[in-house]
Amino acid sequence: MKKVVGLAAAGLLAVSAANAGQITVANTDITMFGGVSASYNAQDKDHALRDTAINVINNQPIPGTASKWSGKDSFSVNNVIVGLTKPAQDGGIGFTAAFGSWQVPTVVASSDTVNNFKIVNGQTTKEGLIGYGKTTDFKPWLAFVTYKPVAGLTLDAGLLWTNFGERPVTILNPHITRGVLFTANPVLLTGARATYDAGVAKVYVGAGKAGKYQLMGPVYKDILGSPYSNYIEAGVTSNLKQFGLPVDVGLHTYNENGNRDIYALTVGGDLRIVSLGLEVDYFKADDGLKKKQGDGTSSNAWGAALCANVKPVAGVQVPVRIEYADNKNTDLIPAIAAAGLVKPLVDGLPSDKYSAAKKVWTFTITPTYNPTKNTFLRAEVSYAKASGSVDAGKSGYLFVNDKGEAKTSRTTGAIELGFLF
Repeated sequence: MKKVVGLAAAGLLAVSAANAGQITVANTDITMFGGVSASYNAQDKDHALRDTAINVINNQPIPGTASKWSGKDSFSVNNVIVGLTKPAQDGGIGFTAAFGSWQVPTVVASSDTVNNFKIVNGQTTKEGLIGYGKTTDFKPWLAFVTYKPVAGLTLDAGLLWTNFGERPVTILNPHITRGVLFTANPVLLTGARATYDAGVAKVYVGAGKAGKYQLMGPVYKDILGSPYSNYIEAGVTSNLKQFGLPVDVGLHTYNENGNRDIYALTVGGDLRIVSLGLEVDYFKADDGLKKKQGDGTSSNAWGAALCANVKPVAGVQVPVRIEYADNKNTDLIPAIAAAGLVKPLVDGLPSDKYSAAKKVWTFTITPTYNPTKNTFLRAEVSYAKASGSVDAGKSGYLFVNDKGEAKTSRTTGAIELGFLF
């Protein structure tokens, strides 16, 4: 079971493995896993795209107008996830499939913004920043078949997740909200991946179709019209315990033909009372995206996330995440750049005095209590602050209040209860 956990997500399946039920189908033992969680959520502001539609005419986006919106607080069912898995044995075939409906709150945008943002092209209206569908649609969000021809070699094919960054589903993460770096990650991959475990390290390579089904795919394909259709990925991870260091390290690369390249360094270690993690992402625009961005724009952006999880006593943990992202004047971190697609309101009228911010830093803390090993109660506060301006002479912004007015900071709070099985 743990060999499947490494790809799928350490949090949910690792906890579920001990208590998972066994289902016998055609003389095959299949493990069921999943979870349900609900939360109360509050925010003072939302992303500039909240309740906004962007019109695309002749392959050119027309800036929209920020909307007044309601819903500073809400109750939500954050996750209803049900999965089945059968690990592949040497020389055999297995599978993993997870179906669910889930919310996707982030430090820079609510789940409403991610799922309901509209792109209008002629008579066609498309919703959401994930082209695969709204996250609240109950459907497979992870589904792949595994073939293990020999010991150490694993081949996966189907609907996969990237091997770096936060997991898309809330209950797989120590925080309720996802970070700003998550919004720049494609997350979903339809393709194939080969992984070889050499003992001292694991190496993987993969390839497949890229496009608007991915997170922020609609921005790249339907708004920018970026000409890409395929991806390749590769990476290596290693546990340095064999060298006397309680540290895991990873190097990952993800490349879309004609759009963007992502290079990620991940480092993590468990020091008993506290575990630490660092992710540094470097984004590079390919020639196709450079042309869409126009002359005078940078060809790269970067971001970093530092995470710590303090465990003072049994059943209590306090995860903390600090991020910094510098998008410069690119479209490589779309959640930051997208504010440039919207004109905020001043005295009730759209204003040309604002442009997208260049940088953002975020802070998130999520004290968590685990009454049992498969249940949790957690509270969270997150803060995001944007700075800089893409256009000289204009004020940079990233958020709007409920009156549609430009703001540079956002604070959220949430309380979530969850059960894993």
